Amino acid sequence: MLVIVAAVAATLTGCSTPAQRMADCQAQGVSKDTCYLAEQNRQAAFNSAAMKQAMENSNEAIK
Repeated sequence: MLVIVAAVAATLTGCSTPAQRMADCQAQGVSKDTCYLAEQNRQAAFNSAAMKQAMENSNEAIK
């Protein structure tokens, strides 16, 4: 199960780091504050999806 979560995490995050995504965002002419907020929202969405999947997995294990 942990391997699946790690594989999904690697797929969703790709090969870019938060710093690379921030630089790419700013290179498009977007303000640093807006890029930071977008990165925070991306991380929150990723964490939320991972938590949802973990809860579903744990519920299946209990059944």
